[in-house]
Amino acid sequence: MNTPDRQPPFDPANVPYRPLALRYGAIWGGVSILTSLVGYLTNTDGSIPNAGPIQWVYTLIGIGVAIWAIATVIRIDRDQQLGGYIGLGRCVGIGALTGVIAGAIGALFTLLYMTVINPGFREQLKELMIAQWEEQGMSEEQIEMALSMSSAFTNPVMLAVWQTLGGALLGLIIGLVAGLIMKREQTYV
Repeated sequence: MNTPDRQPPFDPANVPYRPLALRYGAIWGGVSILTSLVGYLTNTDGSIPNAGPIQWVYTLIGIGVAIWAIATVIRIDRDQQLGGYIGLGRCVGIGALTGVIAGAIGALFTLLYMTVINPGFREQLKELMIAQWEEQGMSEEQIEMALSMSSAFTNPVMLAVWQTLGGALLGLIIGLVAGLIMKREQTYV
C-alpha cells in the first residue's frame, strides 16, 4: 500500500542511458578519429604494425579515453539519473553500448580513411606484412598464401566490421571492470 510519505522505488529499467552512451561513445570515437588523423598527418600512424614506441602512445591514449568515457557514463547514470545506485548488469550494458557507438564511428572513419584520405594504406600495410614475413624466413609460396588469407581481413569493409565488434568487446570488458568497482546496489527494506 502506497502512502504519501513513502514512495515506491522507481524502476531503473525506465531510466534511459542510451543518450549518455551516445554522447560519450561519440566523444570516444571522435578522439579515435583525431589520433588517426594526427598519426597520418605526422607520418606516425599507430595502426601500422611495428610502428615502434609511438604505437604504444596511440594505444595508451585510446584505452585511456575508452576507460574515461565508460566510467563517466556509469558515474553520471548512477549519480544523476539513478539516485546513487546502479547494478553490475546496467554497467556492462552501458559499457557495451558506448563501445558499439565508438566502434561504429571509428568504422565509418576507417572506410573514409582507406578509400578517400589514404587510399594507399592497404598497399602500405601489405608491403609491411611481406617484409615482416620475409624476415621470418617464409618462402614466396608461403607469403602468397598468407597474403591471400590476410586480404579478406585487410579490406576496408572487414576492418570496419572488426572495429565495431572490437569496440563492443572493449566496452563490455571495461564496463564489467568499472561496474565491479562503481556499482552500488539498492537495498529495499
